Parts: sequence; structure tokens; C-alpha cells
Amino acid sequence: MTPSERRDPGIGNRPSALTQPMFHRVLNAHPMVVRDTLHDVRQRFSAEVGDDTLGRLELVLAEVMNNVAEHAPLSHTEQARLPVIHLCIVRHSSGLACALTDDGVSLPDDCLLPRGLPPMIADDLPEGGFGWFLIQDLTQALCYYREESRNYLAFSIPFTQLEVEA
Repeated sequence: MTPSERRDPGIGNRPSALTQPMFHRVLNAHPMVVRDTLHDVRQRFSAEVGDDTLGRLELVLAEVMNNVAEHAPLSHTEQARLPVIHLCIVRHSSGLACALTDDGVSLPDDCLLPRGLPPMIADDLPEGGFGWFLIQDLTQALCYYREESRNYLAFSIPFTQLEVEA
């Protein structure tokens, strides 16, 4: 689907809205389901969005959704219920707008603080600390809040200058 204007015949054929490619999915926070969803996102936008932008989107979504899968199960027993993620992505004129919600545990307070890369020690590279740095570095307008039992995360992935000029 390419962007197109919808016409409202009742108002003199004036454009009423611009339709853009969208993606919506409700999924369990399981690594294999996350992987399949990332594949489907790429398939959905590959005709309208460049590889660089899609690669940045995939990296951010993989970090976010795999963090939910790994850190947000609602119990620590063998019968832990996987959180449910709602994902929505919309292409707009300057990039891809993304919103995710989940019903997992709350995001730790320090995750969205500005951060740099963890210290690099040649013989002892850290296991973690890169994910939220990458998320912050690759997104714009990153915001998070928790309301009742749901986490809400929104951000945009800007197009490259070449995509904007095309």
C-alpha cells in the first residue's frame, strides 16, 4: 500500500486524510513470537521504507520486546504468565511512529535516564547495559509511563535524509 489521499465526496472532493502503511499486532512476550513479529514488520514496510530505517526499527523493537519477554513475566514460577504486548507502527512523513504497551512489571526508574555506553574493559565486556543506550540513540521523542497495570512506550524512528528527500 502506498500513501494516498482519501477523498470525501460530500465536501467537494477535498482530501480528508492521508492514509499510510500501518502495522498492529497483539502478541505474547515470547522470544520466538517476538522474532516472527519482527519479520512481519519488515515485510509490512519493506516496499515503502529504506533498509537503514527498517534496520534501526528492528533493532529498537527487538530490544524493547525482548526486554519485556526477559524481565517482565508476571511471576517467577514455572507457570509464569507471559506479558501481552500491543504493538502499533504508523508510517508518517518523517519516519515511523511506534507505540507499545504491555501488562508486565514496571520499567525500572533508571532505564530512561540519559546514558552512555557501559565501560569497555577488553577482557571483561559487560553482559548488559547496551540495550537502553541503543534505544535512546536510535529513537526520537522517546516517552514512557505506567498507568494501573500497563506500561506505555512511544517513540519515532526518523527517516534518513535520503528518504526524506525522495
